[in-house]
Amino acid sequence: MSAALSSPWLQPATWQPTLMAACIGVAAVCATVLIGHQLGQAWPAYRRRFLHGVSRQLQRAHLYVDASRLLALNIGLAGASTVAVLMVSGSPVLAGVCALGCGFLPRLVLWWLRHRRSAALRQQLPDIVMLLAGGLRAGMSLNQSLSQAAAEVPAPFRQELELMLREQRLGASFEAALSGLERRVPLEETLLLCAALRISRHTGGHLAQTLESLADALRRKIAIEGKIRSLTAQGRLQGWAMGLLPVVCALALAMIEPEAMAMLVTTPLGWATCMVLLLMQALGLHGLRRIVSIDP
Repeated sequence: MSAALSSPWLQPATWQPTLMAACIGVAAVCATVLIGHQLGQAWPAYRRRFLHGVSRQLQRAHLYVDASRLLALNIGLAGASTVAVLMVSGSPVLAGVCALGCGFLPRLVLWWLRHRRSAALRQQLPDIVMLLAGGLRAGMSLNQSLSQAAAEVPAPFRQELELMLREQRLGASFEAALSGLERRVPLEETLLLCAALRISRHTGGHLAQTLESLADALRRKIAIEGKIRSLTAQGRLQGWAMGLLPVVCALALAMIEPEAMAMLVTTPLGWATCMVLLLMQALGLHGLRRIVSIDP
């Protein structure tokens, strides 16, 4: 009996590490199964929401790209970037931040495309209004003037006018076509143009003169906005410089003193410091943007 109890396999120093390793392995397997189950439930909802939202935004921008391919490209880019950051830095936190950033990348790209398209539409509106006024003064009807403007102006407003005329040919009323134009191009200038067309259609009046006055007002508005952007360019540049300066300094210090800077991404105190710095940077940039922005 004493010989059996004195066996090395029955000593706590022998079987406790093995039991601990087995428990850790079972816990890891259970965590993997639970995470996989949760991802399996969340993936269809995310895919459906991504495809619906991106497809609608691409259709509004008249970009006919398959949203499923963009989803596959986004996932591939996120996976490759996350693995690359993890291999270079060795920090799971930075890898997670990179994965989240890649997840928000499609929204940023779509916002940039929508912003660029809105700027192009705003710049084209005075010329389109003048074309409508010229057509009406030449004796054309409003639909004929719209067709002439759609044939002469370049994209992107040509696409919107052609879609508006196509809706009318398919049986939609003029009011419904105007409402569709306002919905697709939610700009203040477009609302003014549609309001002028509605008022003239219901109450009558000299529509050509109204459109000429509107075109002159739109040109002046665009000129004033350009002057404002020129006057506030220095403030915006200072905001970008102050926002990028901490990032540049952190990268330089990481190359000079990698061991000291590693504490920012490997310790809880460093993570808290980074969060406080990001919050302060966001508040500072928001304050600078409010200072240089001019309310209409």
